[in-house]
Amino acid sequence: MDITIQRKKGLFDSAYGQAIPLAVLFDGTVVGRLETGATLALDLPDTCGTLQVGMLDPGNSPYIGSTSGEVILTSNAQSVTPGQSVQAFSVKTRRWVFFDMLGLAGSPPFNRWVLVLEMD
Repeated sequence: MDITIQRKKGLFDSAYGQAIPLAVLFDGTVVGRLETGATLALDLPDTCGTLQVGMLDPGNSPYIGSTSGEVILTSNAQSVTPGQSVQAFSVKTRRWVFFDMLGLAGSPPFNRWVLVLEMD
């Protein structure tokens, strides 16, 4: 199954963690790494599953590992199914994070609403 994921670049689209790479997770397993402004093409197994992205812990920079334990926050999950030729997704930061003066984006339970994964 072919999947492409684009990480949007811009003031609003990458308002939080612009310099921090994102891990791409398929069924909870890290399958790739995505930088700001980049597009990642993945060839995943032909099985149904969930796709998410997660922000990597900047304390582990440069990112070398491949376990999801290094992910500090994750996006919403998108279901992916085989059968479609190419499935395209994009990830960005939610708009409220740009106006977050209290630093809520880095603390639970707000950090699960920082990134959004959308189907293009």
